[in-house]
Formats: sequence, structure tokens, C-alpha cells
Amino acid sequence: MSYFLHGELVAEVPATSVDVFVNWEQTARRELNLRLPAGTKDLRFLVKPQSLSVRYRLEGLDEDWTQRVDTFFFRVVFFNQDGDQIEIELFPASGRSTGWNETIEDSDFTQRVEKVTVPPDAVTMSLTMTTAGPSTLIGIFATKDISVSSMRKSGAHPKVLMFDSEFPKNSKAAWIKSGTHSSMASKLLISNDKDSSPIFLIIDNDINAHADWVTRFPIPQDIADNETMEISWKEAYSTGLGGNFNAVYERLPAGEYRFVVEDLSLTGEPLPTGTAISLVVPRVFWKSFWFWGSTAMVLSLIAIVYGRYLIRQKIRLHLVKERMISDERRRIALDLHDDIGTRVSHISLLASHADNTINHKEANKAFGEISAMSRDLIGALSESVWMLNPNNNDLESLVDFLYRLVSELCRLKNIRCRVDAVFITDNQNISYDFRHNVSLAVKECVNNVLKHSHATNLDMKIELIKNLLVIRITDNGIGISATSRHDGLGLISLENRMKSISGNCKFEHVSQGGLRIILTAPVA
Repeated sequence: MSYFLHGELVAEVPATSVDVFVNWEQTARRELNLRLPAGTKDLRFLVKPQSLSVRYRLEGLDEDWTQRVDTFFFRVVFFNQDGDQIEIELFPASGRSTGWNETIEDSDFTQRVEKVTVPPDAVTMSLTMTTAGPSTLIGIFATKDISVSSMRKSGAHPKVLMFDSEFPKNSKAAWIKSGTHSSMASKLLISNDKDSSPIFLIIDNDINAHADWVTRFPIPQDIADNETMEISWKEAYSTGLGGNFNAVYERLPAGEYRFVVEDLSLTGEPLPTGTAISLVVPRVFWKSFWFWGSTAMVLSLIAIVYGRYLIRQKIRLHLVKERMISDERRRIALDLHDDIGTRVSHISLLASHADNTINHKEANKAFGEISAMSRDLIGALSESVWMLNPNNNDLESLVDFLYRLVSELCRLKNIRCRVDAVFITDNQNISYDFRHNVSLAVKECVNNVLKHSHATNLDMKIELIKNLLVIRITDNGIGISATSRHDGLGLISLENRMKSISGNCKFEHVSQGGLRIILTAPVA
């Protein structure tokens, strides 16, 4: 298919082709939709233009087009008597000149003025417009109104060697074409510009050749060494590069991209042909959300499992420690019962036997006291053995022990006693501290009643109300005054003992006379 460019019919141009090489691979990929490997480090596009020039960009990364350009030169060369070059001055022209507007006829020329110094021994000089350079250099280079003047010293008028691209009549100098493809050089005279000098034009549309406009003329003898010369001209140009080239991108971030190549005319204007390749660079797995989510979940599970392992280890060590303490208490209880208990019982039996066999008043009294103390010691020892024995770490054993303890204390003082345990049916485990402090608190309360209250009746009621053990001890004695409650009778010690197991101790006066002590503590 053909198309129009600036009103002229242009023959169809095959679309530019692009080969894609990923991570230094030797095999090209030619699909128009590519999914690249995650973490692609090197991406190379081998562009094979079918037009004279192209521009490209990677949409998603590049903000603007990239167009390949190089340099034309306006060259000044000085020669000696033998025709050897002794100095070269280069004045570059690259990209697009200011005022360029698609064609020479529509473009504004830019004035340019440069100064050069005549080297010693220079006898001739040349001016050259050239598109020589890289083999793929293409474009349009145009100059006009070229003049060369010497800047005379000591206020003398400048001497003109060339004006408006023309030489003095007595000069044999002339502009000639040269280069590997000299036909690309031509003169152009714009018909509607009568006062303008001819335009020296090079249209370089061959990537394998170049063209020159060149002139050479003698330097007048009255121009001294190191004298300054002024060279001025007007220029318009548009340069580019043709031929195959590589566009390389490194370490592209994850995302979607589109590599677009647009064909250009010789003047750099876009053509309706080109190539576009869609690319997808996936996210590296260790940068993806699912990876970090999975990692966080796995780490959380590991933390939970490890935490539970540590807790189990701590519980296991605690149970081992408790078992060791329990075994040690059991051993001490057995030793007390089997050894010390047997010895105290033996002492009590010997005292009783001596009291019955010896007929001596003082001795019988002493042996009676020894026997009574032995019985008291056996009772205290029995209580200590019960306290130490871990087999009694349950609520039912505690209630049974309190019943026996209170009944025995009241029997010794000839006081009527009644013990009532309400809803104590479950064999609920309790701690050693709980059992120890409750039993001692009850014993201290009962002893205070027996010693100070002058009571004849004692009632003890034990209840378990929503995991709260409540013990009420009621007597019909004389009660207790506020002063006595504050000053002694072991009441402060009793309160501290109950607080040690998060419990409480409260005193109430009974309307018929007497006192009620209420002990409460949560069952651990």
C-alpha cells in the first residue's frame, strides 16, 4: 500500500522488523506478545529499519521518543606550499537546526559566524560541506550566503575572500561536488527569493555513501600568519542514522510494557508504518504479595508451634518439679509417720506403763504429763503428715480433715460440735498452699473459740458456691469486742493467711449472742 507524505505519493515501505533477545540468549524471539522470565536482567531489541530512519520508545518506561542522530560538518582546512594539510577546523551540525520545518523551502535558515586563525606557512584553504562520518549517517544539509573575510589589524578594512558563496572575478576558485555518491549534492535556488544566493544542498539518502560540496582558494600574500579570519554562513539541517541497531534495557521492573518503533522519512517525519511488541515482565516470586503473605503465614505458624512447644516444655518442667516436690513431701510424710511417730508413740506407751507400775505420787504426775504431751505431739505430728502428703490435694480430703480436726478439738474441751458440708461432692483438686492455709486458719479460729469465747456449742458449715469455698464457724460464747479484734487473738495473722490465697476473713455478731467467723477463698 502506498501513502501520501507532504502531498507526494510515496511507495509502500515494508514494516520495520524487531528481534528480541532475552538475558544474552543467542536465539531471537519474534512474537508480538511476549511474556519474559521473572527477574529479566538484559533485554535487547535488534531493530531492522526498512525506512531511512526510525524512532523508538518503551512505553511504560520511556517518557519520550528516542531518535538516533549523528553529525554533519562544515569543515575549514589549511594547506602549505606542498599541498599538505596543516590544520583542520570542524563546525558540527547535529539533530535539527533551529527553524527546521520538514522541507528546505519551508525552513528558516540560521545565521552562523565562526572565527579561525591562519596558521604559519598556510598558502591555500578549503571549505567543505560534508555528510561523511558513520556509514549509516543520513539527512539533509543546506547552506547559503557563505562569506570569508580577514579581520585586518590596526583598524584596516576587512579583506573579503568570498561573499555570498561567490569569489572575486580574478579568482579561479569554484564549488565542486565530491564524495562516494556525489550526485546527492546539488544547488537549489528558491524562485520566490530573488535576493538570495544559491543553496548548496546535500540530500544524503544512502546509508552506505556520502556527498560533499567543496571549494579551495589561495590565501592572499598580504594576509599575515596568525591573522584571524571570519567565516559566516546560513544553515538548515536535519540529521539521522539509518541501518540496524540495538536498543538495550537492563533490569526492567515488573510490569507491562510496549516497545514501539515508528518509521521516519528522511526529514524525520513519522510514516504510517512501524512495529509494536507487547511485553509482560512478571514480578519475581520473592517480591510478590502471595510469597510474602505465605511467608508471613508460615512464620506465624512456626511461631505458634514453637510457642506452644515452649509452653509445653515449661508445663512439663513445672509438672516434673511439682512431681519431685510431691514425691519429696510424700517421703517426708512417710518418714515422720514411720520413724518419729513410732518413737513418740513408744514414749507415750512407756510413760503410761511407768504410771501404772510405779507407786509414787510425784513420779505418777510427771509420767502423766509426759503421756499427755506425747498424745498432743502425736496429734500434731499426724496433722503435719496430712499436710505434707500430696495424696490429700483434693477438696474432699480437706473437708474430711477439717471435720476430724474440729471434732477432736471440741471433744477435748467437752463442747458440743456440729459440722455440715453442703454440696461438697466433687473430688476437686486443690493446691498445697490452699490446703495448708485453710486448715491452719480453721484450726486457729476453733482454738480461739475454745480458749476465749466460753462457748458450749460450735457449728461449722462448709459450702462450695461457684468455685468459692465458704466456711462459717459459729459459737454461742461471749463474742469479741472491737478492742480485742484490733489488739490480738491472732486475728491479724488469720486475715493475712487468708489474703495469701486471695481469700477473705469476716466477723459477724450473732443476735442470740456469740460470734460467726466467715472464711472465703477461691478454689484454685
